[in-house]
Amino acid sequence: MPPASGRLWFGLLLTAGAVFGAAFLLMRREEQRALDTLRTLDINRQAQRPVAEVASALRSLKLITVEIDTSVTVEKSDFSWRGDVSAKVTVPVRISFGTDLSAMSVTNIAHTTLFTGGLPGSSGYVVRVPRPTRIATEIFSEQEKAEVQAGGLRLRSRAGEYYLGLARRDAAPAARELVLLPQDAARVEEVTREQVATLVRTVTGDATPVRVIFEEPPEDER
Repeated sequence: MPPASGRLWFGLLLTAGAVFGAAFLLMRREEQRALDTLRTLDINRQAQRPVAEVASALRSLKLITVEIDTSVTVEKSDFSWRGDVSAKVTVPVRISFGTDLSAMSVTNIAHTTLFTGGLPGSSGYVVRVPRPTRIATEIFSEQEKAEVQAGGLRLRSRAGEYYLGLARRDAAPAARELVLLPQDAARVEEVTREQVATLVRTVTGDATPVRVIFEEPPEDER
């Protein structure tokens, strides 16, 4: 074969080798990209599986309750020319708040990166639950503290007991309408968050970061 033809064939072989090498590198790159995609999908599947388990665990609990012990005071009085009379009753009250978890689904739970102080931290779970609402009010009438004062012509045995009865009668409605102090309301939410987070960690692990967020009720229910 003439020298010129040899150089031509050698050049063609080099070109073919370069094309083949580039194609091989491209195929390897696409293969690696496909493997990375599959690995990412697998990680996502692994993250979604405990989300479903968390939702199931929360649903099984159905209702988280928090109790606040407080008291209600009702006072009845009357002032007239015959004398003044007043009666006051203080009754211990226990108010129970509940968070309904029976409708929890995977849409209420997210496995994501949690932020602390505006900076990304560890991956964990964000759980959205209904805000606690009052479900029961218990009145301990047998533990009441009563005070009666009667003066002038008003007899404690008659007028005092009458107004004491009025105070006792109104104690239950007053307890049902009782509004929690800000610190007690904050305590209800704090304990609810702790209970939900503890339950989530029984499924995902004790060291798992969990953030519990309360869903706001619909505007027509506020």
